[in-house]
Amino acid sequence: MSEPQFANLVFDTHCHECLAPNTRSVDWRLARRICMKCTKYCMVEEAYSYMTESSHLAVPSKYGKRGRPCYYKRDLDEFKQRRASLTDPKKREDFVVECRARVAEMDKHAQLLEAWARKQATARSTELEEIRSARKQAIIDELTKLGWGPEIEQIPSDDDLGSHRLVKQPTRLTPRIWSNIRPEMIKHMEDLRARRLQRERKALVLARRELAISVLRAYKRERLPFTDVMPEPMDFWMFPEVSAIIELPTETEVTEASFADVVSRLDELIIQWRARNYNSFIDKFRDVLTLKLQRITDAATDKGTNAEAKAGTPADVKGKGKARAVDPPMPDESELVKVLSLATTIFRCEYCTPSPWMSIYEEPFHSFMSPKRSVSTIPLFYPKLMGHRCLTRGRGQDSPMTPLESISEFPYDSRRQTQWTCAPLQIDRQAEAIVSNIIAACNLDPLTTTTAEMDALDPKLACLNVRCVQRDGVIKDLCKASVFGWRAALAHAASRHHGNGVKWKLLDENLLKDTESVDAFSESSLIVNFMSAVLGTSLLGGTNEDNVWLCAHCMDLSNGKDAKVLSKMKSHLSTVHGVDEPQENQDYYQDYEAPQGRCNPYTSNLKITLTLEGPEVAASDDCMSDDSYDCYDDYDGYGSFNSFSGFGCPCDACGDFHDEYDEYDEYDDFPFFY
Repeated sequence: MSEPQFANLVFDTHCHECLAPNTRSVDWRLARRICMKCTKYCMVEEAYSYMTESSHLAVPSKYGKRGRPCYYKRDLDEFKQRRASLTDPKKREDFVVECRARVAEMDKHAQLLEAWARKQATARSTELEEIRSARKQAIIDELTKLGWGPEIEQIPSDDDLGSHRLVKQPTRLTPRIWSNIRPEMIKHMEDLRARRLQRERKALVLARRELAISVLRAYKRERLPFTDVMPEPMDFWMFPEVSAIIELPTETEVTEASFADVVSRLDELIIQWRARNYNSFIDKFRDVLTLKLQRITDAATDKGTNAEAKAGTPADVKGKGKARAVDPPMPDESELVKVLSLATTIFRCEYCTPSPWMSIYEEPFHSFMSPKRSVSTIPLFYPKLMGHRCLTRGRGQDSPMTPLESISEFPYDSRRQTQWTCAPLQIDRQAEAIVSNIIAACNLDPLTTTTAEMDALDPKLACLNVRCVQRDGVIKDLCKASVFGWRAALAHAASRHHGNGVKWKLLDENLLKDTESVDAFSESSLIVNFMSAVLGTSLLGGTNEDNVWLCAHCMDLSNGKDAKVLSKMKSHLSTVHGVDEPQENQDYYQDYEAPQGRCNPYTSNLKITLTLEGPEVAASDDCMSDDSYDCYDDYDGYGSFNSFSGFGCPCDACGDFHDEYDEYDEYDDFPFFY
């Protein structure tokens, strides 16, 4: 390559093929400056070959996209043509050696040129950066003369002045250029000042909200334990009296003393807040509750009529002919509250209801049997459901948000706190049917029995479903059954039996004496050990202790923990807060929502031995002759090959066909379900 050719390669910016301008990249190993357009047809790839006739290392090349040598097509054709023109093998070999020596020399010079090019690029980049910095400083000086100096000092790194398109240009600032860009730069500074004031205002509001939280925490801790639902920070901030203080002008100083008038009226304000929540709750379910009240009334009337008919009492007939249909009067609030208080009025939360494929309460591996229908295993009852945690915790994109600003801008985004809303609540009619069965087993009337009455009675029931009882291998009619409280029985029937018909036996005082405590997982230790290895946590040694205890020191804080069992709560208090001897309702307290709405195991650790005949044991839907379950007949562990209980399904013995909805036949006495 001659000196003019070398100078053209280094300093010219035109493509050597099409003369396109601004071609900056140079292939030093090929000694060519080629644009991207020409590269597509001027460069060719050739596979590696170390044979004598190969052009490898004999023609200048670079690495292609596939790691293969990439040649300039003209150089490669010229090499092949000259090599083919030599008929003497010795001359041909000498020619290839000579070409390889020349290419090796070119590679050495290419390495030096590449290093020089990198150095030149770095020097040019540094030079341009120095020009940009000088221009930025010159603009800052000009803005300072106009009085923008203090504002420039408060610009955060995210709004760096150097990122503006008029500031980062690599040209020296001249008086003429400054006169042209000054109006736009002044407008940009005004925008930066507006953003700064907005940031400062937001920080001030956050600080005031933290003061409001401290006032709320002090009020709530003085009233432990809670006997009614309490507002959380997002709702408290939205109280008009509290919001007025938080939104005071920036120049007004706000301290905890500023909330003194609010504290004096806080009892009244919270009562009003509860009333608003209650009204919104009633408005949402008024139609459903009214319909249920009417059906309960009709059912009670029918029972009375049937009782009179059996007793032979003549009906009081006041007229003849067809009666005119009259719309029933709208029930008042007290009647709706009575309906809400019934144990058969059950709600479910759309946010925390588990998937039917993996129920939270189920024992290991039982949930892999696909249910025919989904039943909530987290039943919610009034009035405790008013304090359900999901009503103030957003879930997903459709969660109701506060109308203020984006919740991510406030210190509670980790739990996505929202204002109280009853939007995720729905009536759970399938759970109503299950509870009606349980109440009937307790010899009570599902039409009138309330949740409080069931809690006060605290009945213990044995599940007689074929999946749960264990037949004795020696004594034919002897079996061992699991024992549950009524809430645990609801969760058990919903998760283990997927809401299908379950026969319960109410245990009296004499039978309760015969119950025994057992290890809930002793019968399936192999499965549990396998699941423990998969999940990385021990499933043995389970406990029925409820996750209902909250930390009073973490109340309403952004890093507050969810409810825990008592042992873990005491460990938290000792580790985090240094309280080694915590006091209830001082250092920790029971969640108002308890015992519902928490993902407790509800695994029975009570067993009782009963004497029952085979047909008295309720058949499990999993053993029914349904097409979707036929494939499990020999492997599900509940039929003839049961490795745990050692007995066959009564359905196998009687051969009866069970319809898909037979389990609801026993609820026909309760016509308010549909």
